Amino acid sequence: MTQHRNPPHEKQVANISAGIFRLARKDLPALRQAADELKQAFFSVDLEQAHNVPGFINALQRDLEFPDWFGGNLDALHDCLTDFSWHPAPGYVITLAGSDKLSANPTSFAAFNEVLASAVEAWQTRNIPFRIFYLQDDPAPAIRQDFSTGKS
Repeated sequence: MTQHRNPPHEKQVANISAGIFRLARKDLPALRQAADELKQAFFSVDLEQAHNVPGFINALQRDLEFPDWFGGNLDALHDCLTDFSWHPAPGYVITLAGSDKLSANPTSFAAFNEVLASAVEAWQTRNIPFRIFYLQDDPAPAIRQDFSTGKS
């Protein structure tokens, strides 16, 4: 379900400590530069080959460089997304590219977005910046979304 708010401008997004957003691909260099300036960890995840929950988990494991103890399921995914002890930083930015095939599977899309939303909440309670951006070709400004239902 999309939150019906006026879309935030770039400065407003920078002031939101945690959330899941849509971001125009053309704005990716500016996002990376902002993360670098803030010394936040920046990860790019390629979901092009992810068609279901296992594919999503594998993509995150690969691109976020999860530690050896990662268990390979949604609970372990949540554990890693809420504990970046193997990659300490003052904040985290994760971009998700190529999610079209995965979002076409509503059950899988809802399941992994529930884990992402839970991770966002966990970081928010600790006041540590944790932002996830779904990259899109649409040039619209970054919009905060509620992806927990699997609908956008």
